[in-house]
Amino acid sequence: MQNSAFAYAVLAGVSMATYIVAARLGSSGTHPALGTAIITGVAFLINVVLTLSIRATGAPIGFSMASAYSLVVVGVATACVNLFTLLAYASGLRVTSSFVIGGTSTLLVLLAGFVFLKETFTWRKLFAIGLIAAGTWILQRTDGS
Repeated sequence: MQNSAFAYAVLAGVSMATYIVAARLGSSGTHPALGTAIITGVAFLINVVLTLSIRATGAPIGFSMASAYSLVVVGVATACVNLFTLLAYASGLRVTSSFVIGGTSTLLVLLAGFVFLKETFTWRKLFAIGLIAAGTWILQRTDGS
């Protein structure tokens, strides 16, 4: 993995942690559908400004239709993530229990990588999936104590 890829992954993780804490704090006073619209609207504005800034430097902003179709799916998934996360927190999920969201995502991403994207499968990765599932289950079982 390139250093920049790792740095971007860490920044994505920091962003996700911020998202989780802020979503938990904002979920109690806002209807989840409105919260989703606010989150999406702010993200849209930031990304439009970023894209226009990049374009203003003269850098090309290209895309392919295949990429655009995939990104539409990402947009739908993002709306669902926002809505279901806010619903979970509004229904009482604690931030310390949010590992079930990340754990479920991690498991599904690993399985999709193996099955659909034909990425390398190893027993070590299968063991890691088992640890993630077990850890998520343990965290959920001990949350009430």
